[in-house]
Amino acid sequence: MKKVTQQPRLSALPAAVGLALLTATTAYANDGMENIGFSAKSMGRAGTNIAVGDDASVMNTNPALLANIAEARADANLEMMFPDFGYRNGVNDTDGKSPIYVIPSMGYAKRINERMVLGIAMFNEGGTGTDYGVLNVDNSRLGGSGTSGVEHFSQFGYMIVTPTVAYQIADGLHIGLSPQIGYGMLRMKMPMPIQTGPSSYEFGAVDMDGTDVNFRAKLGLYYNNGGRYGFGLAYTTKAAIEADGDVTVTSPSMGVMRGSSLMKVGWPSSLKVGAFYDAGPMGRITGEVQRVNWSEYYDSIPVTWQFSGMPAQSFNMNIGMADQTAWRVGYEYPLNPAITLRAGWVHGKNPIPSTGIIAIFNPIVEDHVTFGLGYQGGKNFEFNMAVVRGLKNTVTGAPNHPFPDAANSQTDMAFWSMAVQLSYKW
Repeated sequence: MKKVTQQPRLSALPAAVGLALLTATTAYANDGMENIGFSAKSMGRAGTNIAVGDDASVMNTNPALLANIAEARADANLEMMFPDFGYRNGVNDTDGKSPIYVIPSMGYAKRINERMVLGIAMFNEGGTGTDYGVLNVDNSRLGGSGTSGVEHFSQFGYMIVTPTVAYQIADGLHIGLSPQIGYGMLRMKMPMPIQTGPSSYEFGAVDMDGTDVNFRAKLGLYYNNGGRYGFGLAYTTKAAIEADGDVTVTSPSMGVMRGSSLMKVGWPSSLKVGAFYDAGPMGRITGEVQRVNWSEYYDSIPVTWQFSGMPAQSFNMNIGMADQTAWRVGYEYPLNPAITLRAGWVHGKNPIPSTGIIAIFNPIVEDHVTFGLGYQGGKNFEFNMAVVRGLKNTVTGAPNHPFPDAANSQTDMAFWSMAVQLSYKW
């Protein structure tokens, strides 16, 4: 394989490339790319944590809820996800590899006085990822012949550290603020069309990675009338991720080229509203509506590649990822003073259009069923566990998909996720 002496011309880079680059170090139990919840306690009730919550996870949902901390507490949460995904087209019929993804989070909070509570926590905000190994690409779709093998792999993760303050401004009314430091990381390997001559094309391979540190803020409001009912509101600002890293482009006939890459993605802004009603011994009902503005970063993505001795190449990838509204309903039943049972349901329409879906970008699950159990061990110790089932969803690529191999393909995704949480209060 000879070394490339000029930059290969990329035939209108497909949306598929952009989608691939969104992927991450960890796969998650997601609604879109956002985690269902950040603690086993909230995950058991469908992740509802805007109007209800008293553990460290509220620092990444509604920081005003930190006001529910009695004195001081520390929480440690460990989630394990078991994904089940597959890809089918004219030359592939395969299920992806099934690793176990381990997702930790932790936090600490302390009441300072009657009105103020301070805390700090670390979370995995969300992401997605796949690993198919080597899949076939059909060269006839580009005017060639036969098939060739190209690795299909993706990872995308967004992690945050968030100091938080909650303050009581009136009886039952609280506000909260979480300034957040975020770290985004991505890696992708996938095929792409390479123009090798005036009218000849072939499938090459792209291997790209990038990381970035950024900042955002979360502002929350919480009202509780004294225990019977309450509501919450939380707004999160968007955070730009300028993923700066390396790219390798490999073409069977033209060779290997290595350079630098910059892709401007991000974590979008969101608005979330929640409420609860406590029926005493009959249990507590929680509900939320969430709007996540994925189109802020994933409708059209600016990308720049720079290879040594050559002009930089900049292009936009028109993904078409839509904003997403998610509905969540949860229920908690106090079986006895020590044990609480939980259940919930989450629905959010798949935001990935048929003209953008590809094998290595699959946050397409629309419906989730959740179950949980909580145990209060005396005054200080608390244990919670949760199970989430992401129900299988299949998306078919459009006949006119901009990435030739994805036309009329089928991508499916489902998962199981389990979480355990240990808490200590004093």
